Amino acid sequence: MSANLDREPTADVPGRRVVLAVYLVVVAVAGLMGALLGFVNPEGMDPTLFFLVDLPPTILGMVAFGVTTVGVGLGALLVLVRYVARFDDDRVT
Repeated sequence: MSANLDREPTADVPGRRVVLAVYLVVVAVAGLMGALLGFVNPEGMDPTLFFLVDLPPTILGMVAFGVTTVGVGLGALLVLVRYVARFDDDRVT
């Protein structure tokens, strides 16, 4: 067996694109669910963004709440994983 060491590895580029695509889909689903909840407008629905900003229980307010909360939460986790992966000795480069 011979290894082709002349090529640069590009295995992580499609993986990053898939992770980004899944991230965007999840954030879009959070926005759609926020729009649905804003349309239905159940009683007692008072969204508070990061425990600081009160948002109106309208369609736009619920979309902003869902997209921002899920986007920042998942984004922080993805940044943390990327930072920790820098220190992995067994990673494929």
